[in-house]
Amino acid sequence: MIFYGSKATKLKDGTLNNIKCPNCEDGRTMHYAIFGKYAYLYWIPMFPIGKENILECASCKKTYKLKTLPNQVREKFNLEKADVKYPIWYFSGLAVLAVIIAFLMYSGKQNAENEKRYIEDPAVGDVYALETPQKGYYSTMKINKVTADSIFVIYNDVSIDKKSKTYKLDKPENYTTEFDGYSKAEIKSLFAKKTIYDVDRD
Repeated sequence: MIFYGSKATKLKDGTLNNIKCPNCEDGRTMHYAIFGKYAYLYWIPMFPIGKENILECASCKKTYKLKTLPNQVREKFNLEKADVKYPIWYFSGLAVLAVIIAFLMYSGKQNAENEKRYIEDPAVGDVYALETPQKGYYSTMKINKVTADSIFVIYNDVSIDKKSKTYKLDKPENYTTEFDGYSKAEIKSLFAKKTIYDVDRD
């Protein structure tokens, strides 16, 4: 379940003097409060979504939204709210997202560089995730021997139709005992064609 919604916190409060309350004869002072609203996700503030202003007559206690008051009051109030800014923590969620995105981009780049290095310099135990001859199905093969210009692999007997889940198939009991050989050039070609799309090294 995703928990999301909006909340508000008070950003500023104060008093406006020498103004007339539209509701009573005695009112010459109004108390005001400025609330900032923000959207949250899992209770983490994501970004601001506006401000709300409440004004109350000090005499009759009637409350007003700013837009319902005369221009004189609105102009005076606008001077009070001019310096009201959203606090930095209203943007906490965006900062967290930025860090996560940066980390994922860095991890993806590092993974791509590692895979290229593993293809160039194969080692016993490397596991290749690949698309099987049966289109739409994926499996793995594992290197069990490396020579100067060739590698020898054992195949996984199990395949799956989810490309991102092939790591679940990498279990000793799933591999055959028979092995097959490829030239290193063939492996590079399969990787370039995305037939081999992931390389895992312990």
